[in-house]
Amino acid sequence: MNINDLTVRFGSFTAVRGVSLEVPEGSVTGLVGESGSGKSTLARAVAGLTPYQGTITGAERGRVHMVFQDPYSSLDPRMSVGATIAEGTRVPRAQRPAEVERLLELVSLPASYARKYPRELSGGQRQRVAIARALAARPELLIADEITSALDVSVQGAVLNLIRELRTELGLTMLFISHNLAVVRYVCDAVAVMRHGQLVESGPVEDVISAPRHEYTRALLNAVPRLTRA
Repeated sequence: MNINDLTVRFGSFTAVRGVSLEVPEGSVTGLVGESGSGKSTLARAVAGLTPYQGTITGAERGRVHMVFQDPYSSLDPRMSVGATIAEGTRVPRAQRPAEVERLLELVSLPASYARKYPRELSGGQRQRVAIARALAARPELLIADEITSALDVSVQGAVLNLIRELRTELGLTMLFISHNLAVVRYVCDAVAVMRHGQLVESGPVEDVISAPRHEYTRALLNAVPRLTRA
């Protein structure tokens, strides 16, 4: 997928200004920056949720799906897990129960969870359901927007491991948004750094972390004191 000269304005305020970014097929590209940098606004524009100027090519409209930060607010509490996942599937109705079971297995949840409701699940389990729902539509691009920041530290690692496993198993193309460069390093191939609505640096994740060119990237690295080479 290619983002070319993308700009998002809200009245007189420009939230994203002239961003161009490539997300190669089958890769995970990280987008990092502090709160207010414009990274989530960019993601919503790519997902078709926010009007924008510029062009986005390489991903069919309706085949870009997003997993949001708060898994509870993104799930309908009145719908069972099975109904939530089935809603987005592209298979005939008779095949949906089997497809729901397959998707639950993909995100390491038992098939019996199809009968549960969001209120019966932990935060990590809800986020797995949200990921399964996004995968149900067989997206050409999956956007993960700060998907671990609302979770307990004890389950963040499990969700990140799931993302790595799914990427390997399904060959997913992903835009992974985070404020944490350590997390981005763990799951991404490349990284782009945003500040004040603009890209200030991008490249292979190890290159950017090992030899950052922009002072803002260095500041983000300094905010993660335990970030060391594996």
